[in-house]
Amino acid sequence: MIEVLVTLIVLSIGLLGLAALQLTGMRSVNGSSYRTQATLLTDDIAERMRANVAAVDNNDFMAFDSADIDCLELPDPYCGDYYDETDGAVAAATCTSSQLAAFDTKTWFCGVNSSGLLTGGVQAALPGASATITCADTDPPAGADADPCTDRSPHTISLSWTELNPNRSADAATVSQTISITIQP
Repeated sequence: MIEVLVTLIVLSIGLLGLAALQLTGMRSVNGSSYRTQATLLTDDIAERMRANVAAVDNNDFMAFDSADIDCLELPDPYCGDYYDETDGAVAAATCTSSQLAAFDTKTWFCGVNSSGLLTGGVQAALPGASATITCADTDPPAGADADPCTDRSPHTISLSWTELNPNRSADAATVSQTISITIQP
């Protein structure tokens, strides 16, 4: 009888350890998924910037901060050919490079669906998401003005989000994660 009791205790401890291992694995997979999403999203805005070099050269992407974005309002003007023009949309080809940059950054962060509603994007893909795009000329010429961006200067795209802390013994239940890439459009 004592042997059966000891066996049950050992088996119970093993099963609890297995459950904890499974939980830690699931948290790690979730974190890996967020990092993959963040990488794809930074690549998305980088490609939008490369497609709109005139806006990059005009510093239209400089100092983008998602804290300044209101995802409850549509971009004005709405530079999308697939959206109903009776609701104020204009053809993307008629938007200026600055308007297209504003449209791209807002729809990238807030998302957009075929009805023109702002759903999805960075804010939906990553919990507690925030995003910034900054630039700085790493080697400004002597006597350059205060503008940190010059034509084709490097831009840093940073995404931050929160996820469950995989380390259960830590004080914080969540941890902040950030991914940053530097591109030269």
